Order: sequence, then C-alpha cells, then structure tokens
Amino acid sequence: EDEPGAPAGIGSEHGRDRDGRRLVPVLLKDVAGLVPGAYQGRGKGNKFLDDLTDASVLVQITDASGKSDDNGVISEDGGNDPLADCGWIRRELVMWMDGNVGAKFDSVRRLGRDR
Repeated sequence: EDEPGAPAGIGSEHGRDRDGRRLVPVLLKDVAGLVPGAYQGRGKGNKFLDDLTDASVLVQITDASGKSDDNGVISEDGGNDPLADCGWIRRELVMWMDGNVGAKFDSVRRLGRDR
C-alpha cells in the first residue's frame, strides 16, 4: 500500500499499525536516580551517566510537584523548585560530557593530526 502523497508504487507496509499509521521503533530506558554531584561520582555517579551513552534522544521528566528533594525523597512539606531541578540536571549532564571529552581529547587530537 502506498503512503499518502507518495508516488504510485512507492511505500511500505512494514512499520505500520493496523490503521496504516507509520510507527517508529524506540527503546525507552528509565535511568532514574540522578543526584547532584553524579559527574563527580556521587550516588550511582558515572555508572548512571554512562547508561545514557547509547541513547539517541534524552527526555527529561521532572517532578513538577516540587515535593521531592535532591535525593528523590518525597516530602509533603515541599522539596525543591522544579525549575532549579531542571538546571542542576542539565549541569550534571554538561559536566559529565565535558569530563568525558576532556579525558579523551589528547588521543582524539593526536588521531586527527596523524591522518
């Protein structure tokens, strides 16, 4: 069956649901447990962050209720500001990437010079 708008004879029945909608296979990984300082080894540390290396896309889900603290402990009295949580999570990822690039930079630079 041809895709809507595609020239006759071009299309695929593979990767479609029973109504003909195109499906994109994805692998979802729950890597909950990031804590401030993970890039320095706190909590699951780099083990947690290394679990992200095979991801094509990162989707960040933040507790918008603000009822959990930095360690994920729920408190009815309140915990953190959800926007602040987004900020430290981003910083953790940036620092982890910076550390990985920095650790490998000399070997990558030498490889580029040798070619």
